[in-house]
Amino acid sequence: MFTNFLGGNNWVRFLFSVIILVITPNFEYICQQRNYFYTNKKYGSEALFNPISLLLNGAYDVTQLQSVTNNIHDPEFSKKAKVVFRNLSHPIESIRNYGTEKFLKGEFLPLSWEKGNMQWIPNYQNHLIGGGMLYTAMKEWYREHNFPEPWIWSAATLMTQHLLNEIYESGAHEGWSVDEVSDIYIFDLGGIILFSFDSVNEFFSETLNYSDWSLQATVTAPHGRVHAGQYFSLKWKLPFSEDYSLFYRYGMGGVAGLSKAINEEDNLSVGIGFRTKHLIDVGPYRQRTIETGWQVGFFYDRNNSLMTSVIFSGIKEYFCTIDVYPGILMIGDFSPGLWTVIGRNGNTMIGLSTRYVLSIGYEFGAN
Repeated sequence: MFTNFLGGNNWVRFLFSVIILVITPNFEYICQQRNYFYTNKKYGSEALFNPISLLLNGAYDVTQLQSVTNNIHDPEFSKKAKVVFRNLSHPIESIRNYGTEKFLKGEFLPLSWEKGNMQWIPNYQNHLIGGGMLYTAMKEWYREHNFPEPWIWSAATLMTQHLLNEIYESGAHEGWSVDEVSDIYIFDLGGIILFSFDSVNEFFSETLNYSDWSLQATVTAPHGRVHAGQYFSLKWKLPFSEDYSLFYRYGMGGVAGLSKAINEEDNLSVGIGFRTKHLIDVGPYRQRTIETGWQVGFFYDRNNSLMTSVIFSGIKEYFCTIDVYPGILMIGDFSPGLWTVIGRNGNTMIGLSTRYVLSIGYEFGAN
């Protein structure tokens, strides 16, 4: 299947050749050597950041939606994969079927505010900026753990996560779609190129305090459901205040508000906004809009590494989500992370995470 994907279109082969040339280490003068987003902290969300957690949180992020199964085993995975690779191997045909003008306005350029044609918002937020930051962070993780050519490992990990996410988001019997074409070829690869420059990494890490605040990825018993989600945060310091910053946390929805510095390391943040409930088809070629519910969250971080959060939402499966990351609870030298999701549907999930092994969880309640 992968051979067909790469070999089915000269345009695809050319694009990948250009990408490899651009991000190759032969251009080390544009590539960062200091760490911007991953500094091997032993506490908070950064303590749980690794290739496995990245793959789970990224690949299964879409399973937070009501309309997408969150079971670790998807019986239609191979059918969905064929749909995605077919569209990726014929990008020009996918765009023509969708409509070139609609593609440019709704997927590529931030020009459309028409319902169902504003995919450019998650494309820029999650794929270009979020994915680009994760490329740098993952490259720093591999370098800290003495992997050779960390940029190759990072790019491979990120693109695997992106492809898995597209597969889980797809349908087994869907027709032509430009969603994966714009995500993978333009914004995911574009993010890798963009965040290969020091100036970009410095701006997002130091000016915006941009960080990965993903969930504590866990496979729960007894049904094998995945608790995962990819979230990002930023805090932009207000020019007239030493203590307050504008705060924004986003992923499957978003909350905006204020952050207050308690001291030189610790911050408290609060935000209100929306959480995505599910996707609604409003046209052919996977043209979708979202249905949302309210959301309010409270967050405590140390040096941009999330320590704990409490989030309430109007989504029945996620009425209350509590995360306590490593560094809060201490058992001698051991500090686990804990999380729970309490739903208004009678379901509750709990989990325990550590820096050393895959997290474990249990689900009980109505189903």
